[in-house]
Amino acid sequence: MLVIFDLDGTIIDTREEIEYTFRKAFENLGLEFDERRMEESIGFAIEELIEALLGHYDARVEEEIRRIYYGMNERKIRIFPGMERVIRENGFKKAIFTSKRRKPALRDLNYFNIVHLFDAIIGADDVKRKKPHGEGILKIMSLLNERKEDTYVVGDTEMDILAAMNAGVRSIAVTWGFRSKEFLEALNPDYIVHRPEEILKIVKGE
Repeated sequence: MLVIFDLDGTIIDTREEIEYTFRKAFENLGLEFDERRMEESIGFAIEELIEALLGHYDARVEEEIRRIYYGMNERKIRIFPGMERVIRENGFKKAIFTSKRRKPALRDLNYFNIVHLFDAIIGADDVKRKKPHGEGILKIMSLLNERKEDTYVVGDTEMDILAAMNAGVRSIAVTWGFRSKEFLEALNPDYIVHRPEEILKIVKGE
């Protein structure tokens, strides 16, 4: 059995830090920051999020965001309550497939000393086609020698649910992340959970 987790908005609450780094970068560059578009698009890969906010991609913005992110002395992130118990549970393989690039993903996981809990970690720069394409999911399944019928994808946005559908595996949508319950229901995931412990019940067939 294999459970592939999204990172931001699923395991780690990064909303405050993402909003802070983007808002600060836009302010430093004299750009207008659109709160509504940020709320609608948070959870996308950095390039897509910049494009959603500006209407086009701007490498200067990405460079400034990364400068702020790596220069932070005090992180503004936390593990969602109950999720550490889930990822420490034995009895199934665990992996990460994130829209973040590998370096910042590993930085976040190492911050909480949980990187060793995962059998595979795939970032946006480890695949040719990012979410919502299923390439990362299929790559993890191949690395860990797991079948589609024994694989679940857990995530909080449309990118995760669509990636699971595109890979032909079951999806578990979580409601504590970047999207509302109503938004997630419209995507028709296989499961919707409101508490982390529900993930274990599904995976273990309880």
